[in-house]
Amino acid sequence: MVADKAACQPVADALSETGAVESVASVERSAVAEDRSGVMVRVRLASYAGGGANKIMADLAGAAQQCKGFDGSGSDGKQHVGVAQYGDYLSAQSSLGLRLTAKVGDQTLPIYLDVGRVGGAVEYLATFNVLGDDPGTGSTTAERQQSVQLGAATS
Repeated sequence: MVADKAACQPVADALSETGAVESVASVERSAVAEDRSGVMVRVRLASYAGGGANKIMADLAGAAQQCKGFDGSGSDGKQHVGVAQYGDYLSAQSSLGLRLTAKVGDQTLPIYLDVGRVGGAVEYLATFNVLGDDPGTGSTTAERQQSVQLGAATS
């Protein structure tokens, strides 16, 4: 995804799993709520060489301060994404929580994007509801468990 505002590009990169810093290795998994509520959690764990993980977190922190929204374009067409910071919950060396609102056509999709760094690894946790309802904060049981596993794996 390419943002129409340079200050917002780190958020677009986190959503589209690309960016100025390329991961050495990554894995992604998605889970859907068993109650058929439409809530999904996408978990991505990526490892970066050198100071790549620190750069990603610094760039995202800057974007959280400067970017209130952007128009993004990519393989899924164009969409508007609103950006607001919310209190994060991840146990990490550095972390950030963003509440995004992706507007595609007439539908607005709230997305909670939580990003945490431990060493050279960054975990990206996106919680959203495919039905468009607000899923609440990103602090789901699956995300908390994934965060604990990351901390144990990198300690």
